[in-house]
Amino acid sequence: MDAEARRNYRAALKQAEAELAAHEQRGDALRATVEGLRNLLAVKAPRRTMRKPAVAKRTRRRRRSAGAGHPEVPAGTFRGTGPTAAYRRFIEMYGDSYTVPQIRDALIQGGVRSSSPTSLLTGIHSVRRRDRLKAEAEKQAAE
Repeated sequence: MDAEARRNYRAALKQAEAELAAHEQRGDALRATVEGLRNLLAVKAPRRTMRKPAVAKRTRRRRRSAGAGHPEVPAGTFRGTGPTAAYRRFIEMYGDSYTVPQIRDALIQGGVRSSSPTSLLTGIHSVRRRDRLKAEAEKQAAE
C-alpha cells in the first residue's frame, strides 16, 4: 500500500470514528430526553419482551427412506471408520450399483457414526464425485 492510499484510509478512519462518537452522544441525549419525559408524565417504561404471534404447527408426514433396498450389512462392519473409508469399502464389497441414499443407510446400519444422516449423505456425494473425477483424470492420462 503506497503512502497516499494509507493517508486516505487514515483520514477515512478518523472521520468514521468521529461520526460514531457523535452518534453515541446523540443517542445518550435522546435517551435522557425520553427518560425525562417519562418522569414528567409518570409513564412506566415499556417492557422489552414482546411475544411473537403464535404459529400453527404443521404436522409432518414421515417420509419413507430413499435408501430402501440397500443390502443387509452386518452391524459393526464399518464401525470406527470414517465416511470416506467406509464408502470405499462398501463399494469393494457390494459394487457401485446402489444409490447414494441406499449406501448411506447401509453405512449407518454397518456402524458408521455421523452428526446427521444428511451430513453423511453429503459426504458420500463428495467422495463419489472425487472418485469419479480421479478416474476420469487417470483415463485421460492413459490416452
